[in-house]
Amino acid sequence: MAKYVEIGYPIYEGMPVHPALPQVKLEPNERLEKGDSWNGSVLSIYLHAGTHVDAPWHHMPNGKGIDDIPIEDFIYQRPLLINVERGPNEFIEIKDLEAYGDELKEADILFFNTGYWKYRRDNFDKYAGDFPAVSPDAAEYIRTKLPNCKAVAIDTLSIENLNDAPNNSFFVHHAFLNHEKYSEPTMLIYEDINPEPLIGKTLKSAFSAPLRLEGYDASVVNVIVEVE
Repeated sequence: MAKYVEIGYPIYEGMPVHPALPQVKLEPNERLEKGDSWNGSVLSIYLHAGTHVDAPWHHMPNGKGIDDIPIEDFIYQRPLLINVERGPNEFIEIKDLEAYGDELKEADILFFNTGYWKYRRDNFDKYAGDFPAVSPDAAEYIRTKLPNCKAVAIDTLSIENLNDAPNNSFFVHHAFLNHEKYSEPTMLIYEDINPEPLIGKTLKSAFSAPLRLEGYDASVVNVIVEVE
């Protein structure tokens, strides 16, 4: 019997987001207790707050919006958890990937478990600061050497080191999202995932269902993984 786990974080007012982003707001609109005919609420959220998926238009001016990504790009049959403990500003490197051998070559989504998810609830200042990221070399390796891979996901606020990014023109995001530089289609980027339910499990499949926001750069999302 299949078992499914969720690796997207819940959304709520006051939830932790990067200090530079607007806060999430959930406001009551109608309430039964006030005599309204139903309960209804209004959500205001930055599209890169909490667990989310980046579309090419996030960094590529002529890239696809989240509504134009084929739905099959959000369905994965060979997910792989990459366990690579990292500290502040440390990188996931090519050697960390190659350690997974044939599994890496077959995978269609890579879930990076750097261990930084442990700080999200109790030490968000550390979580939001100098977090681990994928190195530029590793990003290009994934993009050029792993043709089966459709997406990457990480347990930090960004796939990229944001201290270096302005100086290298956001190379890591461009490596995954650029549909013109590389022969393979664009790769999706999931950020701020919670890999804890995947640790020690056999991963069988995974999927997500983004909001189809016409022409926009991202979607808040949940990611569901089938585990054995």
